[in-house]
Amino acid sequence: MPSQSRRAFIKSAAWAGGVAAAMTLAPAHPVRAVAGRSVAVFGAGPAGLTAAHELAERGFAVTVYEKLADFGGKTRSIYSQDGLPGEHGFRSFFGFYHNLPDTMRRTPFPGNVNGTLDNLVRLNAEMIVGTNRKNLTIPLPFPLPFSQPPMTPQAFVDSVAAVFETLFRLPLHEAIFAAERLAVYVSSCGERKLGQWERMTWWDFAKLDNSSPEYGRFLGDGFIRSLVATKSANCSAHSIGLVGEEYVWSLLNLNNDNDGRGNDRVLNGPTTEAWISPWVDYLRSIGVTFRAGQRLSGFQLDGSHIVSATVTDAGGGRHEVEADHYISAIPLDKVPDVLSDEMIAADPALDAIRRLQAAWMVGLQFFLTERVDLVNGHTSFVDAPWSMTSINEAQFWRRPLSTYGDRTVRDVCSVIISEWDAPGTFTRKTAKQCTPEEIAAEAWAQLKAGLNDDGVTQLTDDMLHSWFLDPALTGAGTPDVAYDDPIFIQNPGSWYDRPDAHTAIDNLFLAGDWIKTQMNVACMEAANEGGRLAANAVLHAAGVPGSPAKVFPRYTMPLWEPLKLIDRELYKAGQPNMFDVIDRRYPVR
Repeated sequence: MPSQSRRAFIKSAAWAGGVAAAMTLAPAHPVRAVAGRSVAVFGAGPAGLTAAHELAERGFAVTVYEKLADFGGKTRSIYSQDGLPGEHGFRSFFGFYHNLPDTMRRTPFPGNVNGTLDNLVRLNAEMIVGTNRKNLTIPLPFPLPFSQPPMTPQAFVDSVAAVFETLFRLPLHEAIFAAERLAVYVSSCGERKLGQWERMTWWDFAKLDNSSPEYGRFLGDGFIRSLVATKSANCSAHSIGLVGEEYVWSLLNLNNDNDGRGNDRVLNGPTTEAWISPWVDYLRSIGVTFRAGQRLSGFQLDGSHIVSATVTDAGGGRHEVEADHYISAIPLDKVPDVLSDEMIAADPALDAIRRLQAAWMVGLQFFLTERVDLVNGHTSFVDAPWSMTSINEAQFWRRPLSTYGDRTVRDVCSVIISEWDAPGTFTRKTAKQCTPEEIAAEAWAQLKAGLNDDGVTQLTDDMLHSWFLDPALTGAGTPDVAYDDPIFIQNPGSWYDRPDAHTAIDNLFLAGDWIKTQMNVACMEAANEGGRLAANAVLHAAGVPGSPAKVFPRYTMPLWEPLKLIDRELYKAGQPNMFDVIDRRYPVR
């Protein structure tokens, strides 16, 4: 926190003036604004834009620096050379998100009463695709009524068959153990969740190492990949359990944002068009300045106070940035590059950031000449070796895909590849070993293997117009393959290495989905929450009175609270949870 003298200075200067006027993109130069109220935000993803939004609405002069030529970070649309809209991957706006919808409501969009929030469309179902088995379509029922049927008659028949296949294949002892594991987590007190389940993987917690394929579909990656962009073998049991519990309450309509759009939602167009560009336009209108092509290179300190930052432009030119407050909202994997010895000396806790991990989740779009509505929602390919999930966008987009490119595209199947170290079904190479062409061919073949079954053909080669692979993947097919846009993973114990929004450097603040947030897992909601926390830390440091940015609390099920009180005493005594009877886990002290 700031020193007493620093705080007194900021309080005395805080009311000296207003907001710097909005400016067009230009080479970086020192920020000159009213003393005590200028903020430099580095990174224009959801976290950085949220922090800028909250501070600009409270009278701060905010300048946002972004290394790319456009804004939105991982959420931005990436257009192919043919002008077709690609993405890092598809977007999920779950019903249990509250911070992000609040920001979207406050972002104007022409013709929308609730701003960009009205560009969200509810999903009515999701489909789990297996190999050599019926596909399971899961309806997302609440709130009723459906805007359209959640499944076709054939999908209903296949889903009933899939349920019976699972029931007959899942051993009874595994079904009982699965129920026990879920009961253990939801009845665990907060101390046990962070002290015990945070320190082990979901793979270990659910004992997936020697389980049947059916059990893995129920409690393993078949479930997890559709919910969280991570894998059970490298994510903490607490992180997966937390978001899984949120999802269940959302399915029951107990914890949904009050907008009638259900458990899961997607945008009605490319992300940049439906959300990011209107957001940036609004921020400019309230005084935020944007500097594109400016990468944060480092900070200059005087003790525990930043006196300036350095940004590097696309041509390698270096520019000094001066502000009263600095918010680093750059991606996790880029943070170690700007952590200097002086910064670590000023705040030793920052060194733990280097232990946090990130993984590859790469977007791949297949543009189709025919519309293919697989399901009114996401599709998870649980048996695909490259751990793929997808969604077909045309059914949700307001602007027809036929208006893009050469006007022959009618649909886009947007895919995320999450497993890069397992051999493919057809190439026998890992994704990291493949060229871009091999990645596309293998992924397409895995999609067809899952969808074209039992005499039903949903994808054919002649409907494939083209494909587009995330350009952040470089050197594919060579030993130098790299991915410049990985996603934070909540590996066991990572909570204790994650920083807070404020630091011991009195005018440096952190924002992102990788800092400590209630949401815990890497997602847009956590990034938005992280931006709000950073904004509130700036408000506190500046001594500005008034209302901080609201951080919406997580939902807690009242029925579990008595059980959690009992578990708290058991945990203090070093005993397992009351439901932990089959494979008892004692806290490690």
